[in-house]
Amino acid sequence: MKISKKLILLTALIFALTSCDDYLDINTDPNAATSVSPDLLFPTVLANIASNRAMEIMPSNAFFINAWAPNGSTGVFIRPDRYTISPFSTGNTWGNWYGTSSRNLQLMIQAAENQEPNRPNVAAQAKIVQAYLFFSLTMMWEDIPFNQAFDPDEFPEPEFDDQETVLRGVITLLDEALGQIQPGEASVGDGDLIYGGDMIQWTKFANSLKLRTYMFLRNQDPSVDSEISALLNNAELIRTNADEAAVPFFDSDDNANNVWTLNNLFGGFTDAGNGNNFIFAGETLVDMMNELQDPRRETYFAFPTFDGGETFESTEYEGQEAGVSNYGDGTAMISQNIIRRDWPNRMLTASEVLFYEAEFLATTGDLAGAHDAYIQGVRASLEFLAPYTVLNSRAGQSDGISTAEMDAYIANLPAGFSSEDQALEAIHTQQYIEVWDRAPENWSQWKRTKFPELTVAQNADLGDVIRRFPYPPDEVSSNPNTPQDPILDTPMWFEN
Repeated sequence: MKISKKLILLTALIFALTSCDDYLDINTDPNAATSVSPDLLFPTVLANIASNRAMEIMPSNAFFINAWAPNGSTGVFIRPDRYTISPFSTGNTWGNWYGTSSRNLQLMIQAAENQEPNRPNVAAQAKIVQAYLFFSLTMMWEDIPFNQAFDPDEFPEPEFDDQETVLRGVITLLDEALGQIQPGEASVGDGDLIYGGDMIQWTKFANSLKLRTYMFLRNQDPSVDSEISALLNNAELIRTNADEAAVPFFDSDDNANNVWTLNNLFGGFTDAGNGNNFIFAGETLVDMMNELQDPRRETYFAFPTFDGGETFESTEYEGQEAGVSNYGDGTAMISQNIIRRDWPNRMLTASEVLFYEAEFLATTGDLAGAHDAYIQGVRASLEFLAPYTVLNSRAGQSDGISTAEMDAYIANLPAGFSSEDQALEAIHTQQYIEVWDRAPENWSQWKRTKFPELTVAQNADLGDVIRRFPYPPDEVSSNPNTPQDPILDTPMWFEN
């Protein structure tokens, strides 16, 4: 009997309460099990990553780029909005992704490659998720353990590798995974919360992660253009919403998205207006979408409410300036279209791939091809969001974003590109709007493109927009190879 995804995710969350050390504290009795099945480890890892991204890093990363903003009642959010980062808060991500998730993925690989019968697809699934984790970790900290991170028993105090080494290592890891994929052969199936064991889809995910990684390397190494061109011309990529890599949350309290859970736990939802009291809309994003009369505003934002429950009357959404500690007035909230139980943990989307393609073509002389990919990327974003757009920000119900609204919006976008500069501004505008719900990709893309131009947060502790997290105290105290933290607004290696 096929196990439901709800049951798997619940099981995974229970497993997540067990430390990685518990997995490794195995009995040497020859009659006892000496490993954990990859089919059980994989949903644990995916559930941990999804939960961590949703709550530990999503709010702060969205604050950094002024897509989200905290209200005045949530002091825990105001500090990261001003770039004051507690190293203890970032330790949850570091410890989870290194100490639990990556270690369990390595156990999966060892079991898949060393036990009979071999399961190369399982090893490939684990390596692709490892590649995603290492890419994300270097985007948040820059120099991280990589080459010595795969064997913590041999390297309990791993050396830190520079960002270029990590990014090129991610490519190597993805190539290894792609070389192992055998469609139709055994894989983690029910425990695969992303693709249900479909290795053709995992091939698309791996190639799309390669494309993402090359686009970041390209900022410093234009020679990767040939690799990017080969991927765009020949590789299976995530180019439709049905192919996107995402871990689901569910419409139930015990398997809900963590941001919804936080709001629900502390009474953060409004009685009217379909918004939340904890997270406001960032001024930069709101102003951009207002200028474009973007139909996704109703998906993303909700008008605020007064104490009596009446919705604030406004002709347009208003965002909050970065670093401002405010509460009430006319500032829009992030809508319950987004802060909802079943909002998925999206790791890589069709729009992201299509915008990379558009950017690459625009910068290599194919403006017509760039425009085609750009329009496809915008439409993919609109089509993905349409079924989630069910709560009207004033009252009542809507039928989502209609095809007519999509067509009208796209018709008002540039009908073609006349120059590279015009193309990049249009592409990066849409990319900033589309990637707003995903961390650390939203912060990373801003660092890569420097679009839009951001104003340093009011009352900020830094002189420029924050670029990195501080290393967690536990890592600093336990590993003498941990580098000294640069000033947190110091640009990373990949930045131009």
